[in-house]
Amino acid sequence: MKKLAAGILIILLIFAVAGYFLYPVISDQLGRRRDSGIMQDYRAKTAQMSSEQREKLFGEAKAWNESLEEIRVEDVFMKDNQRTTRDYQNHMNVHDGVIAELVIPDIGVTLPVFHQSTETPANLKLVHVNTSSLPADGSRENIVLAGPGLLKAEGFLSEIGLTDDRMLEGLDKLIPGNLVILNVLDRTMVYRVKGVQMLASAGLGDLDLTPEEGDEKLTLITQRKDQRLLVQTERIPIWEARTLLAETDRVSFPADWQNVLFLGFPVLLAGLLVLWVIEIIKGRAYRLPGEGRKADQEQREKNARETIEQIGTEISEGEEP
Repeated sequence: MKKLAAGILIILLIFAVAGYFLYPVISDQLGRRRDSGIMQDYRAKTAQMSSEQREKLFGEAKAWNESLEEIRVEDVFMKDNQRTTRDYQNHMNVHDGVIAELVIPDIGVTLPVFHQSTETPANLKLVHVNTSSLPADGSRENIVLAGPGLLKAEGFLSEIGLTDDRMLEGLDKLIPGNLVILNVLDRTMVYRVKGVQMLASAGLGDLDLTPEEGDEKLTLITQRKDQRLLVQTERIPIWEARTLLAETDRVSFPADWQNVLFLGFPVLLAGLLVLWVIEIIKGRAYRLPGEGRKADQEQREKNARETIEQIGTEISEGEEP
């Protein structure tokens, strides 16, 4: 009985340890699948809109931006700093509060961007900060997006250190020159990273993010314990983004070619060796009945008898007068 109880305890312990390590991965994948479904619905709603309807939304967003005298952001990760107006909620609201999609290829981020509200705070979702510019595809903009780096699990799972979505976890890996993409309605806006900086949470409100005339900027904010990580970007034309991607591919080609050479050559040799062994096996398999070791042994015995007979003949001939 004791052995059975010990065995059950060991099995439960193994499952607990496996669950602890697998839970973040599984939960993150489920979150990505959920976000993908949200964006599919967003694109479907956008596709049903006429060009006049889309232009109207961009026009309203532009009017919103022109009404902003300055852009300053309080600590949007505080729970008591999430109330917004109904007028703000109605701008660019195509599907369930989603206004855009953020894509950062270099760190594998693809997330829907929600209106900031009590239901979608910055410490739970990637949100557009309501005191900043809306994505109007125009000049004099600084669109500020904020979201958690890691989304903690709820309840007991959070207390033992488990996490759900890895939302903006890799934001600190960005370097100047990396691309950030914002898909809004039927338009794609591409930005290039200018700089990454870390600030104290209290210093976030002192930062002036007001754009100059002609500026088209995008600012990303996330948490790093008690600090705030900011990534500032500037918009570039799509043709320039394509040129940068092409140059990156050309620069990385020699390294890729060397990897193919050093990794592919041993694989080629191994393949040839396998083919050679297969041919040997096939050659043995093609022998007729009676061939093989038995036939070789019989041939050796026959050769030995012939040799003995030949020696005996020579000796007999040598003894004749």
